[in-house]
Amino acid sequence: MSNIDLKKIWDVELDLLAKLKEICNKYDLRYCASSGTLLGAASHKGFIPWDDDIDVFLPWADYKKLLEVAPKECSYPFFFQSFLNEEDGETSASRLRRSDTTGFTKWEYENVGSNYDKGIFIDIFPLFYVPESKDDQAAQKETIMFFWKCIRGHDALVQINRNRTPNPDYEKYIMYYKCVSKSMTIRDIKWAYLNACAIDDRPTSIVGATSSRVHLDSLMWEASLYEEYIDLPFENTTIKVPKNYESVLDKQYGDWRTPVQNGSRHEMVVIDTETPWREFDMSVI
Repeated sequence: MSNIDLKKIWDVELDLLAKLKEICNKYDLRYCASSGTLLGAASHKGFIPWDDDIDVFLPWADYKKLLEVAPKECSYPFFFQSFLNEEDGETSASRLRRSDTTGFTKWEYENVGSNYDKGIFIDIFPLFYVPESKDDQAAQKETIMFFWKCIRGHDALVQINRNRTPNPDYEKYIMYYKCVSKSMTIRDIKWAYLNACAIDDRPTSIVGATSSRVHLDSLMWEASLYEEYIDLPFENTTIKVPKNYESVLDKQYGDWRTPVQNGSRHEMVVIDTETPWREFDMSVI
């Protein structure tokens, strides 16, 4: 990808960030940069040179409010995407997209339906309190993974109904979904997954990105690190970060001050800043 093309993507990403900041400011919601975006703000005052997206955290209570208010605050070309308004929407995160562009991941290309919005996006993750004892963490993980298996079983069944070959790792969970679906809708199951991550909103001394990586040590931090935010320069604007962001990065990346090029887990494999996703010719992929 040329530097000119990457700059166009960054311009879209910054426009999406501005929209998210507008919504968060209006409803007094806390957000902060996470993962590669936090690393970029700390080390480059903007994007990491090889990065193509923005990642943010919202505390779970604020994230729930965002799920409620963001859709009505977004009109074309903006689209707030979650499992509440998109049939194939992910449970672990939501996305703010620009529908007048095209940008999607390999997973999305292989798994979502034709009406799923595939505009360039920023990722929005909930940040949860985490149980303090290893026994409580193990019990929580068991509950979370049960509902995760139900969700993936549902995904596999959807693929079969679309005459597609389901992920074999998900197909084995179809029976989990079929059993639970006798009393719960898929939306109920996804809420149950997130509520299991939230441990009844009980404050603890640990926070983490539980919904995307259950109890991964590098994605769990002292809760005190996320109690206060500051602004750091980010390209032509600013972005909120934890006040002690260096400690956050130390935990997640280790020697983050030594640049190492490494592709993002959510990296978009198809990107077109000029073409709305509904007009994009999928046959060229």
